[in-house]
Amino acid sequence: MTSRNSLPALVAGLCSLAALVLFAAPPRKPPRGPHQEPLLPRQEVLRLAGRGYIEVIADYFWIQLVQATGAARKAEEYRDLYPYAELITDLDPRFGITYSFAAGALPTNLGRENWVNTQESTRLLRKGLKLFPNDLKMNLLLAYNLSAFHKQYREAAEVLERASSLPNAPSYLPALATRLYAQAGSVNAGLALARSLAESAEDEETRETFKQRVRDLEMEGELRRVDAAIADFRQAFGVAPPDLDTLSWLGFLQEPPRDPQGGGFFIGYDERAYSETQRRRLEIFTPDNRGYLWSTVVEK
Repeated sequence: MTSRNSLPALVAGLCSLAALVLFAAPPRKPPRGPHQEPLLPRQEVLRLAGRGYIEVIADYFWIQLVQATGAARKAEEYRDLYPYAELITDLDPRFGITYSFAAGALPTNLGRENWVNTQESTRLLRKGLKLFPNDLKMNLLLAYNLSAFHKQYREAAEVLERASSLPNAPSYLPALATRLYAQAGSVNAGLALARSLAESAEDEETRETFKQRVRDLEMEGELRRVDAAIADFRQAFGVAPPDLDTLSWLGFLQEPPRDPQGGGFFIGYDERAYSETQRRRLEIFTPDNRGYLWSTVVEK
């Protein structure tokens, strides 16, 4: 039996649910194209109609988000997850799982590494990290987005550097951060991080790992200096130089590059500089490792 004191609360709850059903109903007008985004109520309206039941309303739209994710097949259907996630996190900003769940599901590959819905994914992660700066998964997802989709390698490196100090962070994050710094051309930032990690290492194996990364970054710095000289030569003559001696002889390379491991240098088929002792550059993406390097960092 309902008491007189609980009756107003019951009536308010029923009104809120009625308003919720009304506002969340799909649009009755025919779609203007092959796909129409979900018509969702404004959070201000829901707050007014569902005062005292905001978390319940957020839970309702969370269920809708999960169902939409399971039903999505096309890129525009995955894009529909974004307004749901935005509404949920506007209503209940501390509904933490929403950020990483939707951000991980949104990016869609149209083929040949043509990804869409990535800006929405990154926007959600930035929104979530304002409240949950120490959430490891959100940090890793953001670093992945910045690197793989937006080519913002320096910021990705900074995110990973911070994330590497979080509890349960994978041990390889600092090394990946130094590689991202190198990819961004911020070799000095990568060197500073690698040297700091080498000095603070608690065991010899870890210390030697980061000492080697210091040598790798020093090498990358030399190679980038040669790359710049090659670019200057190409701009002057319209072609790449045949070898490094030509660069030095014509004054494009003021000082010969120094290999920390004592080897020589050459210009590769792609008209970039390489070392005889280390044939691969310190970079993130190559045709055969693009997926592998990040697949161990983020489980989608």
